[in-house]
Order: sequence, then structure tokens, then C-alpha cells
Amino acid sequence: MQQVQCIDIHHSYDGTRDAVSSLSLTLKRGEVLALIGPNGAGKSTTLRILATLQKPDRGELLWDGRDAWSERYEIRQRIGFLGDGTGLYPAMSAAGYLRFFAECYGLSDRAAAARVAELLELFQLTSKESATISEMSKGMRQRLAIARTLVQEPELLLLDEPADGLDPLARRQLRDILRKVADDGVAIVISSHILRELDGFCDAVAVIQRGKLEVHGSVDDVIKGYEVTRRVHEVQVTRGLQRALEILRSHQGLVESIAPLHKGETIGDPKTADRGLVRVRIHGSEESAATILREMILADVDVISLSKIRSDLEDVYSSLGRDAVS
Repeated sequence: MQQVQCIDIHHSYDGTRDAVSSLSLTLKRGEVLALIGPNGAGKSTTLRILATLQKPDRGELLWDGRDAWSERYEIRQRIGFLGDGTGLYPAMSAAGYLRFFAECYGLSDRAAAARVAELLELFQLTSKESATISEMSKGMRQRLAIARTLVQEPELLLLDEPADGLDPLARRQLRDILRKVADDGVAIVISSHILRELDGFCDAVAVIQRGKLEVHGSVDDVIKGYEVTRRVHEVQVTRGLQRALEILRSHQGLVESIAPLHKGETIGDPKTADRGLVRVRIHGSEESAATILREMILADVDVISLSKIRSDLEDVYSSLGRDAVS
């Protein structure tokens, strides 16, 4: 598969309100697309249409220029899909669950055993291969469900909220795994509410609202198009607050607020006037923030941290006037 295209797709479940309307987008081999939108926006319907599990009322879904619906039974063999819910069988073992799906896809006993072992290792579940799914933690079950989508080495991977139930370390590991999968030529669509999980990982973004595609393009182009040139940062200063503010302003930093560093302190108190928590919009890339931090340290400012508190994709979403996505 080189590309999958949605062309002017419309679908309604009740004949009155469109779940998706005039949806047109292209997925390319090896590309990771972030599908963003609040609950009820049409993300899950879009994923089901891409998975050939839902026939649209109007429009076309094309695989390399061929009608996907008419060839859906063959195409489904080439898709990995994690929908709403994991679809796990509690009484099965982790290895048995993956082996079951490997056999469903027609892998030989030897190929199935090798693939199951590979996936268990990839998702750090080898020690749980004989454990029943009901005994596994939520995070382990989620990792197993994602592993199942890769059993047959799909060409298109569709994931609905894949990081649900994963701790921060497991989320980073999942991003690394999926990036490797994409680099091997698989097209991936990830629907997620957690935008900061997608920054620096996805190649393209699609923002969907009330069934309509509002934004679609490469992450870099979308960020440029919505003029995300100032990133919101938080700076914790324990000494030298005024010098810190002077340095921020010299770099065109827009100070949004200055708050007490600790509970019980108040702004304006002479005893705590030299410290504070600054929220500031810094112009430019992460290199700009690094330059500012270096200047503060050289100016003898005591800085506990300088950290970005919103992702670039969150800034794009904010610029659309939405607040339903975290």
C-alpha cells in the first residue's frame, strides 16, 4: 500500500445528523497521522470507515486508487485496528491470545510462535506470556491489545486512544515502538485527546469538529499556518526574579503572569519579592528557551526549571477556539 484516500465521505447513523461530512484526506505509507477532536466529533466513525468496517453513505475510500469497499475482505487482512475497547478474552493467556489471532490470519505454527515471541518481547510482556489476561494490570492489557493489532504485520494501523491506561514510561515506549513501525513503511492513524503525547511523534495532523475536517496537513505546515511561533513556558525562579524578567523581555518574551512560588506567599511581599513562578510566551523554537536559560544562569539567577507547559498541537487547537481536547 502506498496511500489510502478518503474522498468527500459522508455518513449518518440516523439519517438526520452527519457523523462525518465532506471528509477528504490522504494517508501515505510510513506516515503517522494524528486524528484530533472532542468526543462526538467523528473520530471513531472515521477510523471505522478507514478500517472498511463501516460503509459510508456517500464518497469513496480508495486503496492505491482501488475501491476499498468492494475489496474489503482482502484489505482487512492488511489492517491492524484497535477500536473503542480492547476486545480481550480474560480467560486466555497473553501468548495464547496472540497465537489465536496469528492462526486467524493463517500463520503457520512455526511463524505464529515466532511472531508471538517477537511481540511479547517488543511490548515487554514476555514474563507474562503464561499469565491469564484477567490477572494482568490495565496497562499490560492495553499493551497486549496493541500488540494484537501488529500480529499480521499490517500495512495500515488504526488506533483509537492507544495510550489509555499506560503510565508515562509505557507511553514513551509505545511512541518509540510505533515510530519504528512507521519507519518500516506502515501508515498509522492515532486518535487521541492527549495532544502533548503526539507532539514530535506524528508527521501529519487532522482536526475534526462536528464531523467536518477543519485542519489537515503536515505538523510543520499546520503549526506555521496557525502561527504557533510563541510557546508557553513556566519558569520557577528562587532568586533573581527581576533579572529573570529583564532577560525574558530582552528576548521578546511575553510575560502572562507572575505567581508566588510557594503556597502562603503573596506577590509584593518584600521577603519573597526575589522569587516567583513566571508564565511566559517565548518566541521561537526550543533553542530559544535554551538560550534564555543559559543567560539567566550566567546572570546569577537561580532557576529551578524552565519548561514548556503546552504542546504545539495544543496551541493550534487553542487557536481554533476549542477547549474539549487536553
